[in-house]
Amino acid sequence: MNRPLVTTGQHPDERSEELARRVAGELGSEFVPRKKRSVRKLMNEYGCPVVVAGKDRYEYHTDPDVQPLFFHPGLAAIRIKRLRDGGRDVMADTCGLRPGDSFLDCTLGLGTDSTVASFIVGAEGRVTGCEADPVVAYIVSQGLEGYTDSEPEVLEAMRRIEVRSEEAGEYLAGCPDNSRDIVYLDPMFEEAIEESAAFAPLRSAGVHGLPGDRLFEEARRVARRRVVIKAHFKSALFDRYGFRQIERPNTKFHYGVLEV
Repeated sequence: MNRPLVTTGQHPDERSEELARRVAGELGSEFVPRKKRSVRKLMNEYGCPVVVAGKDRYEYHTDPDVQPLFFHPGLAAIRIKRLRDGGRDVMADTCGLRPGDSFLDCTLGLGTDSTVASFIVGAEGRVTGCEADPVVAYIVSQGLEGYTDSEPEVLEAMRRIEVRSEEAGEYLAGCPDNSRDIVYLDPMFEEAIEESAAFAPLRSAGVHGLPGDRLFEEARRVARRRVVIKAHFKSALFDRYGFRQIERPNTKFHYGVLEV
């Protein structure tokens, strides 16, 4: 991994520098004073990604021509409002989520699906998300813990998510048999989709290896009820691992269900 340096926003004060130094320490990275330099210039000078530790959010710059990664809840708040108002959620229905369930998200990303799952399973349930890239895991965990611009029920769901900074296969290998009701995978980078510009920062920053035999074997062992995958409708993963593909008209991503 090309470890990033950590710097402040363009106009730092003493508190900003203290924050950036703390973040650098937690990431095991070098703190570099901003000195009014652009992120692009810092990336060129130091030859590595840059984390900007701002007061309002942390930004992870891995490519000067791509928008930085930062935490935001995505569509989680809208999906939760729909559920609260009696509507349906395709991911939740496919997983068969119920209050008190345990949900393991093997591809956490920004935590949108995990936030929805956490809302459904409630305080008696358990949601764990794996993120292989340690910087992405750090930024998302900080966001889930500290984000405030949403309804209380959304924030409570965020706070309950346990973030694991490790590859999903490694985490699954340490889980007992039948220890999670649902094991969920969303390998969104299998096929690039031009319309998915919102995913560009995560596509640039994260770890994008496709799930393999070991991961699916472990997922089947750990799941108590279902393994669920979300993948491009052309994906070979559905047939290769025996998923029942749920076709969704006019959408490029389908869900697959493996009852265990």
